[in-house]
Amino acid sequence: MAGVSATDEAPEADAETRDRGADFQEAERTRRLAKLDALRERDVEPYPVRFDRDATAAELHDSFAELAPGTETGETVKVAGRVTALRRHGGLDFADLLDETGTIQLLAERDELGEQALEDFAALDLGDWVGAEGTVVASKSGELTVRLARFALLSKALRPLPDLRHGLTDPEARYRRRYVDLVVNPRARAVFAARSVAISAVRRVLTERGFREVETPVLLGQAGGAAAKPFLTHHNALDIEMSLRIALELPLKRLLVGGMDRVFEIGRVFRNEGLDTRHNPEFTLLEAYQAFGDYSDMMELTETLVSEAALAANGTTVVRVGEREIDLRPPFRRARMTDLIKEHGGVEMHPSMPVEEARAIADRFGVVWMDVWGSGKILAEVCDELCESKLIEPTFVMDHPREISPLARAHRDDPTLTERFELVVAGRELANAYSELNDPVDQAARFAYEAQQQAGGDEEAEPVDDDYVQALEYGLPPTGGLGIGIDRLIMLITGVESIRDVILFPTLRPQEGGGQRAPTTATPPAALAAPPLPPAPPPADGEALAAPPPESLRRPRALKPLAWLTAIVGVLSLLPSLPIADWSFGFGEALERPGRAATFVISVVLGIALIVVARQVARGKRRAWWIAMGLFGAATVVHVLKGPDPLAALANLAMLIAFVWNRDAFRAKGDPGSLVDALAFIPIYVGVVLVFGVLSLMTQANNVTPELGTGGVLKTIGSGLVGADGEYEYRRQLFGDFFADALLALGIFGLAYLLYLLFRPLVQRTPPSDEWRAHAREIVRRWGGDTLAYFALRKDKSYFFSTDGQSLIAYAYVRGYAMVAADPVGPPQDRARVLDEFLAHCRGQGWGVAFLAVREADAPLYRERGMHAIYLGDEAILRCDTFTLKGKEMKAVREAVNRVGREHSFELLRESEATLELVAQLNAISAEWRRGSDERGFTMELGEDVEGTDPDFVIALARDAAGEPAGFLRFVPAYGEDLGYSLDLMRRKPDSLNGLTEFLIANAALELGAEGVRRLSLNFAAWGRLLDTAEDAGLLGRFERSVARGLNPYFQIQSLRDFNAKFGPQWLPRSIVIDDLGELPKVALLYASVEGFLDLPLIGRLFVPPVRRAVAEGSDAR
Repeated sequence: MAGVSATDEAPEADAETRDRGADFQEAERTRRLAKLDALRERDVEPYPVRFDRDATAAELHDSFAELAPGTETGETVKVAGRVTALRRHGGLDFADLLDETGTIQLLAERDELGEQALEDFAALDLGDWVGAEGTVVASKSGELTVRLARFALLSKALRPLPDLRHGLTDPEARYRRRYVDLVVNPRARAVFAARSVAISAVRRVLTERGFREVETPVLLGQAGGAAAKPFLTHHNALDIEMSLRIALELPLKRLLVGGMDRVFEIGRVFRNEGLDTRHNPEFTLLEAYQAFGDYSDMMELTETLVSEAALAANGTTVVRVGEREIDLRPPFRRARMTDLIKEHGGVEMHPSMPVEEARAIADRFGVVWMDVWGSGKILAEVCDELCESKLIEPTFVMDHPREISPLARAHRDDPTLTERFELVVAGRELANAYSELNDPVDQAARFAYEAQQQAGGDEEAEPVDDDYVQALEYGLPPTGGLGIGIDRLIMLITGVESIRDVILFPTLRPQEGGGQRAPTTATPPAALAAPPLPPAPPPADGEALAAPPPESLRRPRALKPLAWLTAIVGVLSLLPSLPIADWSFGFGEALERPGRAATFVISVVLGIALIVVARQVARGKRRAWWIAMGLFGAATVVHVLKGPDPLAALANLAMLIAFVWNRDAFRAKGDPGSLVDALAFIPIYVGVVLVFGVLSLMTQANNVTPELGTGGVLKTIGSGLVGADGEYEYRRQLFGDFFADALLALGIFGLAYLLYLLFRPLVQRTPPSDEWRAHAREIVRRWGGDTLAYFALRKDKSYFFSTDGQSLIAYAYVRGYAMVAADPVGPPQDRARVLDEFLAHCRGQGWGVAFLAVREADAPLYRERGMHAIYLGDEAILRCDTFTLKGKEMKAVREAVNRVGREHSFELLRESEATLELVAQLNAISAEWRRGSDERGFTMELGEDVEGTDPDFVIALARDAAGEPAGFLRFVPAYGEDLGYSLDLMRRKPDSLNGLTEFLIANAALELGAEGVRRLSLNFAAWGRLLDTAEDAGLLGRFERSVARGLNPYFQIQSLRDFNAKFGPQWLPRSIVIDDLGELPKVALLYASVEGFLDLPLIGRLFVPPVRRAVAEGSDAR
């Protein structure tokens, strides 16, 4: 009975213990929550924003290691960490403070802290985060201590820590609550510190040898590069099955095909295999590839990486595994797989042996085999079973059978083997490396064999990767490749037995009820009394908008008047050179007539310069302010000397004062490159002028009086540049006229070119980098719900990203303007912020801004920033979920669909599904449609031909009776819950049936609707509603209406709106937004140019965005 009682009561006792532990946890948590409330009632914030520490525990112990007991240093420090011990001794309060580097003791005294602070210190709990400031002292026992002058609670811990003397004893709890394990288990902290140091050493060795670190995709169409079972997933947006990568190999070797000779990646890989002490489904792998190397080079590299990692982490190459010490110092043992089987099994095996004999040996050693396996695969399994666990010292297991190495080169001495090795240490596989197979024909054959194995039931067989074979066909140089399991390397270095001890958050089975937690019932601070709201949708009509932006975002109002006045005063400086007025009002002459003549010429030059500078003044360029100040100052003096001309002098002086008064309005930066170019131009220009002037005068030395001298020559050249007479008289009148005119021309040219360099705007002239484009694509995928959002990815657009990288504005710079395509793309609640940041950026560059085709509902957002919204037109959007060809109003479309459908078939496919032949046919239709002209579009077209690669694009295709394409539409996605597509290309053969476009649109809307697509954006009808005479448009609208009617015969405005109206669309009005109505004609010209509607002869190139030219030149080069 006693034995039975003991057995039955033990579980009850364990349950009781767990219950007591749980009860204690909840009671302790309740007590700490009460402390939290008490602190907040005293207006003490228990979770402050920051604390600036200036020392760590380790730094203090290093600095004061020799401090004698009872010593006062007088040095004040700030430390921070977690409280791990609290005690009271001799009327004094002590605490141990743990940071990442170690522990330091804190001492709290009433005389230093005061009564309340001392009570707060005594009320601390184990686990609380504290920041402390005080003096470094050594206690009487010699323990290094910080005597507190003040302290602050940085984070109140609501749950108590486990017993710090024993830590977490349950391994499962350690892995699930690693954050607690790191606090209470110094060994865990040491392991992960060693991991970080070892990985850094691996990176150092590779980078010192010229390897370049790269990143490759985690999500793949098919996993390859290893014999392992992948994790499968479904990509909702692409509607395709995908795999998580099982290796890094194939993408990295593609990079070597591309010419990157040495690359490596340290990344996470995923294998859907078992969980044990040596395997975790998610683990870290290093792979490195070296062109012009082989597996012998990889052996040497592996030896170096492993030994250096151990040395960096432990200070020695000797590691301890269990009771055994292993030296990782090179060289490692090298042994063929066949030799190891003979050594440990006493039998001989070879891939060429009959498969029946190989199976018999496998049966002898209890190795399970599959019918589809050949002798090579069985040999490898026997080696793993017999030999791997017995290889303690570092050993390269070499020359694997060809059958199990589909990516390795055949051995140079035995074609049934491959040049491959695995590094085994302490019975664990640590590394795998090859002389890489670079023969595409051989590789294709091996993939085909792997496919047979997979069809026979081998789930770990390598899948066929046609794209990789195609990459090899471009040429992979002789290459050595290496893979090292980082987690197993850290296990070896740190001497731990389980892979879960070296992975911060290992894969675990979900804990029953693990998703539940007790609510935090403490009273939240007043500022957080309500829970945070989800992201707000765009403001609807009538809703309150964000507060107006800072005044600094708006263009200062003084700039435009100052610019006009600058130009007017510049013209005034020209007038005295014309015999139409006397501006002296009878004042006496300040200079003799020769000097006055020179000042008249100088006045003209200054006037021209002021007229040129006026445009930059309007943009608020800081550099323009400095130059204008100099010009007005010089002009004031010149007008006094030349007449004097009091009116002109006063006008320039008044402008000087006005510019000083409005100096803060000039905030726009100049182009740093332009300033450098200007500084470089000056000495070259001066040198050329001096050479010309000196040589010209020397050739006429006998015809010049007085005799030439250095000072006279320099003065003559300098005077001539501004049109003034020099020191010499010339006997040959022809030379005198030529020399004076030439110097004046050089002077005007130099000034004009210098001003051009100084005011040349800062412009991005190259397309965005691949990284920027990839980031833009991710933003569009996440937040691109607007039907025009995807067109932000057009290749000739530049990107402005918000400071947090979550939003973007796509634009093109042309002729001083940032032409923005549609609204910002990003979280709706961030739209105002990214808009403000972009406007500030443009103001800083001195650019004008125009937003093209923004939603009319968003116009108030722009108006509050001092901008002007002008109706532009309407976008036609079909609701695919309700679209139908039934009804009287659809008769015209229905008849066109039926008529064309009798001779044509319809097909809807993703662009990536198009064959190369079909791609060529579609592009031929586009070329025939364009008839040699360039692609149009900016806000609503990508401007690209069909490439057959993007699975996000949808093609609506019409084939004639012979099966040949007669026309097609291409749609790009509009993401979000209200899934949709936008029309990008609309092409048909010129001789195709009338109604083909209606046939394509209607069938596309019907099929997309059946697939769950809700929206289909068609053409944009410019000024469409203005052609409706019933529309009350106001004064500006009536002006726009007259313009629209005038342009209608040339741009088919009415017919385009009528065509869209046949489909019964919803109309989404859009506007153009500009910051200066006076610039509307220029913006209209630029808009027409960037959209491709206007091709001006001779000067047309000036109105093409520089990035577009770069993209076009790149396309031509390809």
